[in-house]
Amino acid sequence: MGCTLKSCQYQFGRGELSERYRTIAIPYAEGDKEGGLTAEVIRRMSETGALRYVSSGGDLTLTIKLIELRDENIGFRYDRKKQGELKKTIIPTESRLSVVAEVSVVEACSGQVIRGPTRIKTSVDFDHDYYSSYRGINVFSLGQLNDYDAAHDAVMYPLNRHLAERIVDYVINSW
Repeated sequence: MGCTLKSCQYQFGRGELSERYRTIAIPYAEGDKEGGLTAEVIRRMSETGALRYVSSGGDLTLTIKLIELRDENIGFRYDRKKQGELKKTIIPTESRLSVVAEVSVVEACSGQVIRGPTRIKTSVDFDHDYYSSYRGINVFSLGQLNDYDAAHDAVMYPLNRHLAERIVDYVINSW
């Protein structure tokens, strides 16, 4: 739709994308190993009704590249001996998982970038247990899923959901 008009070039402050384009293709996000973010962005974009998602050949193409996934410990407690006495060591009990994505909206027929590239960041905090053995080795870490791994896997859904909301908001509402 946009490329057949003489004034198809993006101009700052000249209306919403949904007024000039009808469809958007969302290819697999680079670095999205499980596909959870891509699926969530497609779902969120479809819910808005502003642009219709198509698997290919859209008026616009949304490109997403995950450029950073960071995990940091933010909460700690003192470890305890079997009798309940405090040890001198501290152990992590809360973590923050942060992700940064680079996002661009490209007009498909001209290849012109009309939004971005911009970096969008979000994070999710989560609690987890840490059980240590006598030698300080996590008792579940010998090739099995440990408490931290289970918590990390579980938090990926809300992290992807929140990032997808921010990406779709950027596409639909930014000037």
